[in-house]
Amino acid sequence: MNRATLLALAIVAAANGASLDDVIDQNAANMQNAAALQAKIDALDDEAKTFFDEYRQITRQIEIQERYNAEIEKLIASQNIETKSVKQQISAVEETIRGALPLISKMIESFESLVDYDLPFLPNERADRAAKLKALTNRSDVSAAEKYRVVLEAYAIESEYSRTIEAYAGELQDGRAVDFLRLGRIGLYYLTRDYSEAARYDMDANSFLPLNSSDKDALIDAIKIAKKEKIADLIVLPLAAPKAGR
Repeated sequence: MNRATLLALAIVAAANGASLDDVIDQNAANMQNAAALQAKIDALDDEAKTFFDEYRQITRQIEIQERYNAEIEKLIASQNIETKSVKQQISAVEETIRGALPLISKMIESFESLVDYDLPFLPNERADRAAKLKALTNRSDVSAAEKYRVVLEAYAIESEYSRTIEAYAGELQDGRAVDFLRLGRIGLYYLTRDYSEAARYDMDANSFLPLNSSDKDALIDAIKIAKKEKIADLIVLPLAAPKAGR
């Protein structure tokens, strides 16, 4: 304790009629109390800073949560709009399917008529295709889209027949083995394996009519061309007149 402090304490002691030692002791006690009070103030200040930091952190978390909730609400609103749109599309598709089923059935009926009414080429293959399409109509395990795809595929095959020529092996009703020649959808012919007999199909007569010698030679060349056994050349063959009322 320096002299200035002792002098001040002595003055206080004289003024209060107390001894210097008592004043010094009291002053020491006051200093301890002040130090303890300052320690409490410092502790409270530290605690207040801690609370303030926690408050700011909680506030930031609340702001982040509010922004997140706002984004979620936007997302939910968007999903609700999308869900409504999807439901409308599903409803439209279901309505389209209900309308497509009768069309598919009609297309299958028309396909059967086409095969029955057309030149009788590849009869087994085409009849089998028509039978499969008819069986497809009543199958509940096959979607309308798949039924439509299969029907279109069958029609595409028939359409291809119109643009191609084909020679293929087959049998006549009497069991004789022959080579058939198909010219698109306008001509159907057969030639026996020994070249002794040739004929063309006549729609009105609903049967094969024999070809003369010259036409038979032309048919032999045409079959070889179709089988790629001969270079393509101009071939003249008689064609069947369209069926009456066709």
